[in-house]
Amino acid sequence: MTKRIRISLGSVWEEAIGFVRAERSLLVPLALLGFGMPTVAMLLAVPIDAATTGTLKPGPWMAWMLPCGLVSMLGSIAVSALVLRPGASVREAIGTAIARLPAAIGLLLLYVGVQVALAIPLALATMIDLRVSGGAGPIAMVVNLIDIAVTIWLFVRILPIWAVLADRPQSAWTAVRTAFRLTRGCYARLLALRIVMLVAALVTTLVLLLPIGALTQLIGVATGDAGVSAILSFVATGVVMAGVIGLWTVYVARLYRTLEVATGEPISGI
Repeated sequence: MTKRIRISLGSVWEEAIGFVRAERSLLVPLALLGFGMPTVAMLLAVPIDAATTGTLKPGPWMAWMLPCGLVSMLGSIAVSALVLRPGASVREAIGTAIARLPAAIGLLLLYVGVQVALAIPLALATMIDLRVSGGAGPIAMVVNLIDIAVTIWLFVRILPIWAVLADRPQSAWTAVRTAFRLTRGCYARLLALRIVMLVAALVTTLVLLLPIGALTQLIGVATGDAGVSAILSFVATGVVMAGVIGLWTVYVARLYRTLEVATGEPISGI
């Protein structure tokens, strides 16, 4: 029988806000570096004309996704290390993130492997539907829904994965097992948390960026240079995303520590 874990998500939120207030001088540069800079870089890489007209297509600009993704991943581990290690400096947090990079890349490879494994039955179901009805049919639809459900389940079960990696050295597979052990018995609450936080992040981002976007457009009109407006908008977006993702990362790191205490099990790395 699965043991029910009792945790207060509200208390975790208060702890996260308290940490942000106390350590904002350390957290802000890490968040801007790990989350803001990759956001701005990706926005600059995307062809502006294609993005505004809705004709964005795959191209060389997609090569920026890899370095930007790696920087964001390092940012998640660094911020988590800052939260989990009282008294740590920005330099120490970044050093921890770099040291955990091989395991983090291993996690990404595991994720790719899972997605490939999920894509195989979907491809087979699609082929069967094409032979039977000449188009996408119910079999492919059901398999696709199962794939989506499995992906959501995995994302919830490995919610604290970056905090797990940041806390102590361990392999990618050990980190996954640790995350699964920590989230056992509280899937429904963590799924609800994911949904609520996602909606809150979207609303907050829109509320902040809509007036900023209007202001940058006015600046562009005043200067007669649309490029200035675009760059200011990109920078503002990067700052907002740094704040939103940084706060979420702090929250998950505090949640990880709470789950570790609640489970009452020693977490051992290798």
